[in-house]
Amino acid sequence: MGCVSGVEIKPNIIVQMKTRNQDLVFTSTEDITKIYSLGKVLGIGSFGKVVSARMIKNSEKQFAIKIIEKVKVKGREDILANEIYMLQRIDHPNIIKFHEVYQNNRNFYICMDYCKGGELVEWIPRKYKSFHEHNIQEIMKKIVSAVSYIHSQGIVHRDIKAENIMITSKKEDGEPKLIDFGLANKFDTSHIKRLKSFAGTPMYMAPEIIKGSYDEKCDIWSLGVLLFTLLSGHLPFHGDTKAQLYDNIQKSSISFNSQVWTKISNEAKDLIKKMLQKQPGMRPNSKDLIKHAWFKKQFKNEDKTQSQNNSNNTENRQIYQLLKQNQGGAKFKKEVKTLLVNQLNETELSQLKEIFKKIDVDNSGTITFDELKQALHAEGSPATFEDIEKLINNTSTPQTYEQVGKKKKDFVIKYSEFLASCIDQRKFITKEKLQSLFFIFDTDNSGFITKLNIKEAFARNGKQISDKQIDEMIAEIDPNHDNKISFEEFCQMFDNAGVNKNFTEDGSIYT
Repeated sequence: MGCVSGVEIKPNIIVQMKTRNQDLVFTSTEDITKIYSLGKVLGIGSFGKVVSARMIKNSEKQFAIKIIEKVKVKGREDILANEIYMLQRIDHPNIIKFHEVYQNNRNFYICMDYCKGGELVEWIPRKYKSFHEHNIQEIMKKIVSAVSYIHSQGIVHRDIKAENIMITSKKEDGEPKLIDFGLANKFDTSHIKRLKSFAGTPMYMAPEIIKGSYDEKCDIWSLGVLLFTLLSGHLPFHGDTKAQLYDNIQKSSISFNSQVWTKISNEAKDLIKKMLQKQPGMRPNSKDLIKHAWFKKQFKNEDKTQSQNNSNNTENRQIYQLLKQNQGGAKFKKEVKTLLVNQLNETELSQLKEIFKKIDVDNSGTITFDELKQALHAEGSPATFEDIEKLINNTSTPQTYEQVGKKKKDFVIKYSEFLASCIDQRKFITKEKLQSLFFIFDTDNSGFITKLNIKEAFARNGKQISDKQIDEMIAEIDPNHDNKISFEEFCQMFDNAGVNKNFTEDGSIYT
């Protein structure tokens, strides 16, 4: 690991946790206060609190850290492990981004993106002086896309509600993010087995959850309650007691009799009726939901939004060049670029996000072979079938034996993979950024990145990586074969000519 002042530094213990489904997650025991400066309390819950935080060695970006008291989850650690496991695997522009996880004798710490705009219900009145249906359409389209994505991953959220949608910014460009996967669970995609545990927030709970036999369609019901509430300002079902509320959810019909509904489109009402069908089999699934006529409806108020979207068409012509720059390169470099993306804020990533959304025409949160082919052809790119296969293969590396056997055209490009592949190195790879990224992997401050350092860095991300994979990473960028990566070798991943020659006075790596 390296020595400081002649004292050997012992590696941190990496602790293994199991989910209720016996899936494994890993946590670091490093002292989190050495990595993050913890700030003000953002919220308090029954198991702990959420605080703002900044990295000590890179204070540019703000994070939110969920602190869970161990004493309050004693005997239920599998539920917490389940949340970490879910967050690790979810990668969508409208789902909260998970970064790292730590633990000590008292607490667990889950580090995620910080949403400055606060909760959706607080943000709407600040953003809109008057209430417009198309604003809700814009928000719901993104949340339905997020839900469709998790359903495609075999995950049901089970606690969709207004309070679990945060906004990234207080400004006009704030993006909705689905949060809190504490109740999320896997579901049987064959629909042979049903979920039975009683879970969720009563006012958003589907009738079949109350009955004790359900699947992912319970999320569609919750989305229906959310849409009804956002459009009308009140919930569709009420009760003086929980028993009365549950009875009304199962038996009462929704009503559009209040004055506010006279200003709401018939398409919106039709969609709500379909989402709030008592029988889950009669509800649309999340993929069909996004195809409903309401999401395609044009509103008079949309002129400004449309012109803003059209202004990004010039960026859309760079797709092939953006992805092509990812050809080849070390495996470790790809991991570093992914961490670089995590260090950037919403504004810095806004153009790439717009490009991603334009390519992702089915709003699935991933880019398929056909979607990329259509986008490249639309921009006039001469890319062949083989070119597109190569782009996807280099961007989305197979992670399992099953994936290795799949045809390349069956692969998809995930959201973070797209951002990491397309990030403009000339704009964002500065000396300061590289130093910050190097410190993330140099976990013992030895001045070098070793095998144990990489293992520790992955543990902070809740993952474990094999010794063979780490050896391959180090071998690719370790010219003197001393099994450790110096800062200069680290920088040379981004430019073969060497760090000293290429850093300009303003800190950019390129002259």
